[in-house]
Amino acid sequence: MPVGYHGRASTVVISGTDIIRPKGQVSADQKTPTWSQCKRLDFELEMGAVVGKGNKMGYPVKVKDAPEHIFGFTLLNDWSARDLQVWEYVPLGPFNAKNFGTTISPWIITAEALEPFKVKLPAQEPEPLPYLKDNDNYSYDVELDVFLQSKTMSEAALISKSNFKYMYWSANQ
Repeated sequence: MPVGYHGRASTVVISGTDIIRPKGQVSADQKTPTWSQCKRLDFELEMGAVVGKGNKMGYPVKVKDAPEHIFGFTLLNDWSARDLQVWEYVPLGPFNAKNFGTTISPWIITAEALEPFKVKLPAQEPEPLPYLKDNDNYSYDVELDVFLQSKTMSEAALISKSNFKYMYWSANQ
């Protein structure tokens, strides 16, 4: 089953802001935790949807109405402390492992500006429940590249290529 969840919004900062390596509980044997600085830090390239128009608390936005609420999109990096996450995940899910840093681009591209890049998404398998069904299920053809450059590297290296159109879930869902 495809999984989608969001991280914590308390640490969203502009790209380029220093991210402090978190500390937390880790366990090599899954029985005895120790307090340690994260040794397995990573980030995930994502797209962030910027909501302009809100909704009344307790009343969800229907998929068909979502385009009226999404103002635009931005590049987003979700930072993860994988070694902390392994210990935290069972039974409650990631906590410190996921809430220490999210970076976003200072640029927001409006949904209107992305219209020429709209593409139909393939049929979703498994089929979503009725409240997530979208008869006009689409995303955008936006190429996404990740380059990494350490202080010791003379130039950045391409480490990942993808495209927003490959998402399982649409922004509206």
